[in-house]
Amino acid sequence: MSTHRRSLFRAALAALFTFSALLSTAATSTATTSAEPAVWVGSPSAATWPTGGSLPSTHHTPYGGDWSADLQSVGSGAAVVLYAAPQDGAVPVTAKVEVVRAACASGVISQGGYRVTVGLYTGGTKIGAVTYAHVNPTVSQGATINRWGTTIGTVGDYSWSSCWQGRHVHVEMYSQHNYACYNRTWAPGQAMQPTNFIGFVGGAYASGRQQACP
Repeated sequence: MSTHRRSLFRAALAALFTFSALLSTAATSTATTSAEPAVWVGSPSAATWPTGGSLPSTHHTPYGGDWSADLQSVGSGAAVVLYAAPQDGAVPVTAKVEVVRAACASGVISQGGYRVTVGLYTGGTKIGAVTYAHVNPTVSQGATINRWGTTIGTVGDYSWSSCWQGRHVHVEMYSQHNYACYNRTWAPGQAMQPTNFIGFVGGAYASGRQQACP
């Protein structure tokens, strides 16, 4: 083999090894993101599972979530509480208040109150978040809070508008990677108690948006 051909051969081998290394890195990255722990999320209030267009299979997600639902039959002034726990109890999960701002696109608080978004983390890795909308907040943006039993606000009464048409708590969930899913076992209008399971953030239970957990 000539010197020129040997040089081309060595260059080709080097390119092949570089490509293989990139594939290996990508595979490792994918495996890492798919391994994020699942976090179990409970109902924030005594309420009823929604009906009609408020069901999670169709309801709008104005805050960028994977699914949302309007929990109904909630009393004015009732506590809205964060209940989140890792599916694997050995996994440390922390919660941080990431957003406290107007729930409605108009920015008018009297038309729909506030939304509070709580990010869920394991170590320094974000798993996803839960947003509670149409509440009067009792937490501050940037605060680290207890993931189980922290009152993040209360159910409010507001002016009738396209954004708010009666008391309810809009719950919206998303996963940083993969997709959050909702509990498929609830029937429309079924009564719920605080802490009742409503969905998973993290894990790999759904292949797309607005999907039920398996």
